[in-house]
Amino acid sequence: MLLIKRNVANVRISAFTLIELLLSLSLASLILLGASKLYSDFQLNLQKQQRLMWLQKESHQLLNYLQQHLQHLGYQGSSREQSNFELFEYQGRRYAESNKNCFIFFYDANHDGCLGKRKTKKSACRIGELNQTSELAKEIFGVKVEHGELSFYADNQLENCTGELCQQLLTNCSSGKWQKLITQADFKVEQLTFKWLAKNLVSIALVLSYQDIRYENEAKVFILNAEDMP
Repeated sequence: MLLIKRNVANVRISAFTLIELLLSLSLASLILLGASKLYSDFQLNLQKQQRLMWLQKESHQLLNYLQQHLQHLGYQGSSREQSNFELFEYQGRRYAESNKNCFIFFYDANHDGCLGKRKTKKSACRIGELNQTSELAKEIFGVKVEHGELSFYADNQLENCTGELCQQLLTNCSSGKWQKLITQADFKVEQLTFKWLAKNLVSIALVLSYQDIRYENEAKVFILNAEDMP
């Protein structure tokens, strides 16, 4: 406290000492640092939550796409004269799991009784062991994971195949034309597996990751025409 004499009356003036000022500044700095840390943590948690929600969305979209096609596995339209399905079946089946990271199957998406498209409505699907259809890739659904990247089958090279060459279709995981849908620049596919729970029920397990975020999802698919499958 400072004491100032003015005439007869004494006037007291309050003032901070240097120590009090330093303590106040230190306390204010601590409060600012704490607030800054809280804000930084909030932003990090918000970003993690956004990435998690993004992975969740991508996971559901991918599983939904696979479900839409997988439920029709092996389906064949009613016009089955001179069908070419047997040309492409592998060990009597219309799907194959060459390894845990690759799954290929087919079904008659255009309901014409053939795998692929007939040349005309009444054209034969095959002549002996020679395939006669086109646009095979539109009715073949293959998915594989390599180095965390997801690719879909997009090959029409077997359109004019015969016999054993046609049967290589379902085990064509390491060759042929594949189109990448997801690369590590997007996110990483750590796992995509298909497990048969029953003749008409398949489980799909999917694990996606991005930086330090990991999301797991699973879907069960009921095969609509399992009774017609060989």
